[in-house]
Amino acid sequence: MDIRIEKTDRAIEKAFLELRAKTPLEKIKIKDLCALACVNKSTFYAHYEDIYALSDQLEKKLIEDILASVLAVKLTVAQTETLTRDLFRAFVQNRQAVNILFSGSRQGIFANCIEKGLRERLTAQDPTFAADPKRGILLSFCVQGCFYAFANNSSQMDEKHLVDLLAEIAKAAQRITV
Repeated sequence: MDIRIEKTDRAIEKAFLELRAKTPLEKIKIKDLCALACVNKSTFYAHYEDIYALSDQLEKKLIEDILASVLAVKLTVAQTETLTRDLFRAFVQNRQAVNILFSGSRQGIFANCIEKGLRERLTAQDPTFAADPKRGILLSFCVQGCFYAFANNSSQMDEKHLVDLLAEIAKAAQRITV
């Protein structure tokens, strides 16, 4: 890719994240974004269809980055603790981007996208995964619980203790047989 295009993309993305940190997505104006990124509106539109396309692209990239950090995990009885630990660490490592891109009404979308991505990958690794409701529920519990703890409790407890607690909860959940 042309270095000028990469530089322009980075400038637009940086300006977007700066504006998005302070402003709801629906209220960001292309004019303000372009002024902050030092690009023309025509340049913006040459790269993105609209502000939502830019946001969508950044959200997808963040989700892919997080999924890539937990790809080696298979959802087996022995792996639930590892998945929970890896997910939480990935959320923490990407805290700023998660908090900016998935704030407000978009918060629930993040955990659902992570869960969907993991479900697809686990099914691709093991086609029996999709037909096993217990493993599906365990995945939902791990992802949604981990994200909830990250979003709502990470400031109340140090990271190590919170990760250890989540791992213990995941281990306890995997031992439940109905």
